[in-house]
Amino acid sequence: MSNFVKTVMAEKARAMCEVTMAAPRYSRLGQLTGDPGTGKTSTTLWLEQELDAIRVEAWSGMKDKTCLQELARAMNNKGFSIDDTGTSNTLMHRIIRGGIEGKLIIVDEANHLKWATLEMLRSISDIGGAALVIAGTDLLAKKFTHPQIRVFLEQYRQRVGTKKVVMQPVKDAGELAAYVLGPRFGAVTKSSADAFMRKTGGNWRFSVALADACTRLMKNEGLTKLDEKVVETAAAWMAGQA
Repeated sequence: MSNFVKTVMAEKARAMCEVTMAAPRYSRLGQLTGDPGTGKTSTTLWLEQELDAIRVEAWSGMKDKTCLQELARAMNNKGFSIDDTGTSNTLMHRIIRGGIEGKLIIVDEANHLKWATLEMLRSISDIGGAALVIAGTDLLAKKFTHPQIRVFLEQYRQRVGTKKVVMQPVKDAGELAAYVLGPRFGAVTKSSADAFMRKTGGNWRFSVALADACTRLMKNEGLTKLDEKVVETAAAWMAGQA
């Protein structure tokens, strides 16, 4: 991801992953959470490349066996040789014994998974010696009443400990200019950065989309400098397309 912008939050996420990988066995569990649009998915894709991680993206309704199959295929993309057929127990055994000691597993959109599936992934980390970082909206903000889930939740909290990062929107116009606008447009005026901040509210996903719209508009109009008018026009065009 040569075009990925390494924000402060992205660097914090990388540091958290490195701490998780270096943690003692049976405590190699980390968490990356945040509201939609704060850059979680793009960060996990970057971390996959930076740390040679095994990355899986979950979806709503994903079953245990499907999750294991996706994990086996992701491992194979990293040079492993894991047969992705058979029962869930067979797949678990192959993955755990497949040489994942010291590797990093990232599960994005983990909020879609059932707690039993998360417990299964934790077992892979514990027994196989891999570090596991789960990413998604805040899994711990939900309230559960089932006794087994409460026990797992407490174990989960203890094992994550301080190894967690909450992705936040870009906080001010200066940071937005430094991380989003500068690499793409060069030096920008304060008024342009302020206009960009007003339109995006610091939301990472919308910031990237608005920057793309500004780029297209400037190319179409033969403009070479980003200014407040370009930002306002591009934002209005995006609103009209919604």
